[in-house]
Amino acid sequence: MPFHPEEIDASSDFYETAPLIARGRAEFPVPAERLWELVESFEWIPVISARWQNSEPNGPGARRKLTLGPFLLSNEFVTRYEKNKELAFYIGEVPVPGARAIAEKLTVDDLGPDRSALTYTFALAPKFFPDVQLHLINAIAQPIFSLIVKVGWTFGLWRTR
Repeated sequence: MPFHPEEIDASSDFYETAPLIARGRAEFPVPAERLWELVESFEWIPVISARWQNSEPNGPGARRKLTLGPFLLSNEFVTRYEKNKELAFYIGEVPVPGARAIAEKLTVDDLGPDRSALTYTFALAPKFFPDVQLHLINAIAQPIFSLIVKVGWTFGLWRTR
């Protein structure tokens, strides 16, 4: 049975004020357009399938379904799309309870010839503690999440070359 967290708009301050925020940033020796391909395709985690539910994977309202084999992981609803720059969405459907709201934002920065950076922000408000700020967990999560971004996207770039 799927659960339905709240909608979060891309312009919302949720990405800065959510109780749990994991923000990772990493630089890569590839053009921004190449890094963007992984953002859209979700090919940085090989065991998870990502399928756009509409013909154009862009624009507010577009939807992407993530699955692990036959199991639903989430349905993502796009709230901002700027090709080669930013993809923001909220998670509108998950298979487990406990989240009041979940949103993610991926931003690609062009750093010059054959250099780019990815900033990945994951924001979560638990259902039962929506106003509790988890500053210590957020501080610990940032370097770990940056490492995940670096390793995950490096693997994805290698795998899809």
